[in-house]
Amino acid sequence: MRVSKALAACSFVAILAASVTGCSSDDSDDSASSETTTSAAATTTAAAELDAAGKQEITDAYVTFFNGTSPVDVRVGLVENGDTFRPALEGMAADPRASATTVTVAAVEGVDETNANVTYTLLMGGTPVMPDQGGQAVNQDGTWKVAAATFCALLSVQGGGTLPPGC
Repeated sequence: MRVSKALAACSFVAILAASVTGCSSDDSDDSASSETTTSAAATTTAAAELDAAGKQEITDAYVTFFNGTSPVDVRVGLVENGDTFRPALEGMAADPRASATTVTVAAVEGVDETNANVTYTLLMGGTPVMPDQGGQAVNQDGTWKVAAATFCALLSVQGGGTLPPGC
C-alpha cells in the first residue's frame, strides 16, 4: 500500500512539473517586457475569475467524477476527452470496490484561463488512501473537467494492465 502511495505521489509530481514547465525568452526589449506584463495581468485576472466562478465548478466536477456511485454517462462528461475513457469507466462501475470511492478537494488554484491545479484526497469507504494529491482541471468546451492526465495517473498507479486510449 505504501509503495502504491509513493508511486502515486511521484506520478502526480511528474505530471505537475510537466504541466507548469514553460518557455522563456532572452529578449530584453520593451515590447517583450510589455508582453510579459500583459500576460501576467491576464493570468492574474484568469485566476481571479476562477476564484469567483470556477472553483466550485471544479470542486463539483472532482467530487462527482470520483464518486464511485456516479453514473458512467455523468462521469464521461466530467473528464477531459471523456468518450475516450468510457470503456475504462464502465469497467470501474462493474467493480464493487469502486462504489466506495470518493474524493475531497482541499484547494483549487487557477493557472490560466483553461487550466487549474487541484489538491485532493482520494478516499475508499471514507478512509483516505491517497491524501493530498496534486491534479489538474481543464476547461474543455466551456466546462471545467478533471484533466485526462490526472485520471491517467491514477489508472497507472492502479496497475492491472495497459492504460486505456487517451493516456
